[in-house]
Amino acid sequence: MVESQLYPMLENAGFRIPRYCRFALDECPEIDFYPVALKIESPRIVHKSDVGGVALSLNDEAQLDRARETILAQIEKHGILPDPASDGFLASEMVGGEEFFVGVIDDPIFGKTILFGRGGVFLELYRDICYIDLCAGRDEIKRSLRTTKISRLFDGYRGKRIDIEQAADLIETMQRFLAKHPDISECDLNPLILDEKGFCVIDARIRFGDPLSPPVRRGRKSFFDNRTVAVIGASNTPDKVGYAIAKNALSFEGKLYLFNTRGGDFEGRPLHRSLDEVDDLIDTAIITVPSSGVLETIEALIPKGVTNIIVVSAGFKEVGDTQSEERLLHLARTHNLNIVGPNCLGYYSSRTSLNLTFGSNALAPGKLALIAQSGAVLSSLMDKAVQRGIGFSHILSTGNMADMDFADIIEMLAEDRECEAIAIYAEGIQDGKAFLEALRRCPKPVRIYKAGKSSEARKAAFSHTGNLSGDYAMFKGLLESTGVKMVDTIEALLYPEGDRYASVAIITNAGGPGTILTDYVIERGKKLYSLSDAQIATLCEVLPSNWSHNNPIDIIGDARSDRFEAVLERVDTFEGIDLIYLLITPQMMTDTLAIIKLLDRKWSKPVYPVLLGGAMMEEALSYLHRRRLNVFTTLQEAAAFL
Repeated sequence: MVESQLYPMLENAGFRIPRYCRFALDECPEIDFYPVALKIESPRIVHKSDVGGVALSLNDEAQLDRARETILAQIEKHGILPDPASDGFLASEMVGGEEFFVGVIDDPIFGKTILFGRGGVFLELYRDICYIDLCAGRDEIKRSLRTTKISRLFDGYRGKRIDIEQAADLIETMQRFLAKHPDISECDLNPLILDEKGFCVIDARIRFGDPLSPPVRRGRKSFFDNRTVAVIGASNTPDKVGYAIAKNALSFEGKLYLFNTRGGDFEGRPLHRSLDEVDDLIDTAIITVPSSGVLETIEALIPKGVTNIIVVSAGFKEVGDTQSEERLLHLARTHNLNIVGPNCLGYYSSRTSLNLTFGSNALAPGKLALIAQSGAVLSSLMDKAVQRGIGFSHILSTGNMADMDFADIIEMLAEDRECEAIAIYAEGIQDGKAFLEALRRCPKPVRIYKAGKSSEARKAAFSHTGNLSGDYAMFKGLLESTGVKMVDTIEALLYPEGDRYASVAIITNAGGPGTILTDYVIERGKKLYSLSDAQIATLCEVLPSNWSHNNPIDIIGDARSDRFEAVLERVDTFEGIDLIYLLITPQMMTDTLAIIKLLDRKWSKPVYPVLLGGAMMEEALSYLHRRRLNVFTTLQEAAAFL
């Protein structure tokens, strides 16, 4: 459809359009709304400006005639011969103001998605855009709008100001328009001019296609109700996955059955040869047998009443065997199973001390649920959590996500009383709409690290888990508008409490690292606490005269534990500080271990040690690790959890 055909359609949908007149190539129209913009209209020309097909600010009929001849000559130079049967001219009222853009793309992951930002010729140059889901509410829309650089105009800039409510109204108009026309596959309103009357559509392009049916979601029972568990493929060989999982599973407080076709026993428990040897129903099973036997095993489990299945076995979609994975999904849908995996590390639940992973066997209970597609990333985070005394309510390795996906898991965790926060390592997702809806409904804080930001990384992620990774800018924009915290290190997934810390104090024996840490803190949208005159005075009582007299509180390189202690005692009493960093660098006189032992005392505020260095820090690090106390060894990691 050409622009003059789209204008009535847009006006009927609630968009403001300029006065316009469409006429044939050889027609001399009578226009009573000069000045006008003149544009060639042809289904063969998408970007009119690129071929000289636009003339602006024409004030009378004579200028209009000259512009018409010039445009025809220009497009012929580009090898486009006008067709009187389909081509014509469009003269539209000139509207002055700020240029914006609103568009729609049909993304393979997130479906129909609205784009908003700086418009006109600046759109592709600056890419100052945000992404808004079709189901986004008004608050979500405004959060997204504020991520653009041009959104500074919402608060006023150099005498200019835009009402953010007008922009939100525009997006809601687009949402209604797309709901009424589900066959729109792509839409480009560029530019939109904003003047004192509001937004006006100056140029438009719409592509139609067959509307896509959204994936069918099914109701599920909770995956986290585990009472009778089977380990299929338990092994007595220590270097096998089946051994590690069976060993970890022994802590389970419910009924546990171990299976191996050779029989025998495992740590004093019988290894059953087949499911027929067990009379009990089984609600949860983990499968470690070779991929060729997985489907047969699931079929044998179905008569035993199984609901939850974890397929650790690899050799499915990630190596090109999509057919077996499709059969696995068919079984899940037909029998209403919750299937995690395949190609995953396993599952942990603190509620019944159920560790069905082949990762660490020293996991502690906590309130954080950790979900990851990569088993290697997950095992490294589990090991680091053990070292630092971080506990979990749930751990779930999703692998290929043939059946259960992030949306399913988030919906279940949102209702689970053991979980208070959720952390996700994501490589790719399938049903983006369901993912966003689950995040909107989740009342608990969610942190996400997204791998696959570059095109090269996206290829690696595809070969790893077989999932599309999507465009990172869209992924980040859509998720952050729902209120999700996107983090830039995987370690930051372990610290959901960082979201609560708005105001930070830094006590350091080195000015340079304190300055760098300050930059990292500010970059994450946090505030460096401002010391009052009275607080500076009380610190002067215990510090040398050449201390920094501000925050970061540089207590000078010769500081020993007594000086750190005196300063920490005072800073801990300052109202308005949410978090204290104890930043220590290795000097010959620095008694690091004695400083670290200050953390054995109970402080009213969270105190996080940051130890920079190597050999001189080993004793203090060992002390912290033995006590499973948190510690950071880089400035980036120290700030990343905020």
